[in-house]
Amino acid sequence: MPRFRFRLDPVLTVRERTERERAGEHARKLAVQLAEEQRRDELIARRDDLRDQLMRDHNRWDADTLRMTYAHLAYLDRVIVEAYDRVAAAAVETEAARVKLVEAARDRKVLETLKERRKEAFMLEAALAEQRELDDQNARSYDRAHPLEGLPS
Repeated sequence: MPRFRFRLDPVLTVRERTERERAGEHARKLAVQLAEEQRRDELIARRDDLRDQLMRDHNRWDADTLRMTYAHLAYLDRVIVEAYDRVAAAAVETEAARVKLVEAARDRKVLETLKERRKEAFMLEAALAEQRELDDQNARSYDRAHPLEGLPS
């Protein structure tokens, strides 16, 4: 029986490699996004802690400490806004990488489906050819065993 050979295997290999590369790129972008989210959350926690401390100790602090604390809170608010912008930008990049990954996976899947269907068709054709060969062998064997049964009198 002949062996199945898919002529588009090199293309499938390239598409699989492309999908792996895009999966790696998506993972890197997602890691950056998560790191930015973590940094933003840490900044928010620092600001909230400082605000709580300010609320508790407001009447005990001198004017310079209060002024520096309020200035630092304003700074943290600005940095947090910038952190939100970085998270949003990272999310956009992550989504773009995810879309590219989905496209690559779809392209690979199309070729895999084509390969599977062609292999099924090949196997069916091979089975039919084998069945025809067996039928021919059986007919010849029967004709040899019963030479005159098939002839008209």
